[in-house]
Amino acid sequence: MLARNSLISVTCSIVPIVATIVTMPFLLGAIGLERYGALALCWLFLIYLGQVDFGLNRAVTNRVAQLVTTDVSATRTTMATGLSLALLVGCIMGLLAASSAFVFFGWFFDTEEGLRDELLRSLWLLGAATLITTLLQVTYGALAGRERFLSASVAMMIGNSSLPILTLATALLVDTSMIALMAATLVGRMIGLLVAIADLWASQLRGYPIKVRASEAKRLLKFGSWIMAAQLTAPILMSTDRLVIGSNLGATAVAAYTIPYQIVSRMQLVPQSLMNVLFPRFSVVKGAEARNSALLSATAISALFLPVIVGLILLIGPLLELWLGENLDQRSVSVGIVLLCTFLLSTVGQTVIVYLQAQNDGKFFATFQLAEIPIYFAVLIFAALDFGLLGVAFAFLVRRAVELIACVLRARFGSLLFLRTQIPAVLGIAAALVIEPLLGDIVVRFAVGCVLAGLAFVAAILAAPAELRETLIAQLKTRLKRA
Repeated sequence: MLARNSLISVTCSIVPIVATIVTMPFLLGAIGLERYGALALCWLFLIYLGQVDFGLNRAVTNRVAQLVTTDVSATRTTMATGLSLALLVGCIMGLLAASSAFVFFGWFFDTEEGLRDELLRSLWLLGAATLITTLLQVTYGALAGRERFLSASVAMMIGNSSLPILTLATALLVDTSMIALMAATLVGRMIGLLVAIADLWASQLRGYPIKVRASEAKRLLKFGSWIMAAQLTAPILMSTDRLVIGSNLGATAVAAYTIPYQIVSRMQLVPQSLMNVLFPRFSVVKGAEARNSALLSATAISALFLPVIVGLILLIGPLLELWLGENLDQRSVSVGIVLLCTFLLSTVGQTVIVYLQAQNDGKFFATFQLAEIPIYFAVLIFAALDFGLLGVAFAFLVRRAVELIACVLRARFGSLLFLRTQIPAVLGIAAALVIEPLLGDIVVRFAVGCVLAGLAFVAAILAAPAELRETLIAQLKTRLKRA
C-alpha cells in the first residue's frame, strides 16, 4: 500500500513540473520578462500564504490516521471540524495575502506605473485564490488520513498545474493583463478544490450526520499550533529572497532568479508528495521504531534524488538555452546550479521535519525558523547588493544546510551514521560541480552525466543502512516475480 500510494503521489506531482517546463517559454514570449516577474511574485504570495493553514492539514491527517481503525464516526467529525476551521483560516490568510501584496507592490516593487496599477487591481483575486488554496490543503489532509491518495493527488495536481497552463491559455486567447492572469489562477485552484471536495463527500461524509465540535477544533489547533508557527515563518523565509531581489535588483532580476527557482520548486512537489504519504505512517508509530523509519526514509530519498541532481547540474546550462532561447538570462544558469544543490538539502531536511511534526515535536523547527528570520534577511540584503543573484542563491543554500543539521541533531538519528549515508551525496555533487565547466556540447554532458549519476546512486545505496538495502532488494524481487 505504501509503495502504491507513493507511486500515485509521485506521478501526480510530476505533471505540474512538466506543465511548467512546457509552458514557460510560451508564457515568457506572451507576457515578457517584467510581467512574468510580477506574476511570479503574485504566485509567491498565493503559494506560501495559502499553505499557512494553522497546521490544519497535518493536524487533520494525524488525527484521522489515528482514529480510522478505532472510531470511524469520530473521523468524520474531525474532517467536518477541520474544513470549518479551514474556511475561517482561509479568509484570514486571503486578507493577509491581499493586504501584504498591496503594501509590497504599492511601495516597494520596482516597476513601471501601468503594471503596478494592474497588480493593485488584481489583488482581490489573489486573496480569493489564497482562500481556495487553504481549503484545498485541508481537504487533501482529510483524504490523506484515509489514504485516499489517488483523488487527493489528482486534486492537488490540478491545482498546481493550473498556474502555468491556464495562465498561458488566458494570455494567448483572452488578455495579458494581471487581472486576467490572476483570474485564471483562481479558476484552476477552484477546479482542484471541487475534485477533492467531491471525493471527500462521496466517500466519507454523504449519508452521515455532519458534526462540528468545539472540543475537536481545540484538539486540532493544539496539535497544529507549532506547525502553524512554522507555516507563518516559512513564507517569510521562502519569499524573502525574491522580495529582496525585487526591491534592490528590479523585476528582470526577479524573472532571472524565478525561472530556475520555479523548476526546482516544482521538483520539490515530488518529495513533498512522498512526505504526504509518510506523514500518516509516522503519526501512528512511536519511539525508536518511528525514528528508525524516518532515518531510512531520509536516506532512501537522498539516494533517489542524488543522481537526478548530479545529472541536472551538468545539463542545466544547455537545457535552459534550448528551452528559453533568446529569452534566457545567463544568470539563471549559475543560479539554477546552486538551487539544484539546495534542492537535495531541502528534500532530506523535509523528511526529518515531517517526522518531528508527526511525533508532536513541531515546536523545535518553528522556533528555529523564527530565530533565522532577522539573520537571513540581513544576509540576503548583503548578498544581493554585493554579489547579485548568485549571492542570494548561496545564502539560500547555506540556510537550508543549517536547518538540515539542526533537525538531524534534534531527531537523534545518530550523527555519525547519518553523515556516513550522505558522503556519496557530497562527493557526487562536488564531482559534478568540478566537471561541469570542463564539458562541451549537450551530448557529451548527457553521457558523462549518466555515468556520474549512476556511480553516485550505487555509492548512496552501498552507504545506506543494511536494513534499507535488504528492503529494496526484497521489493525488487517481489516486483520481478509479479512481472
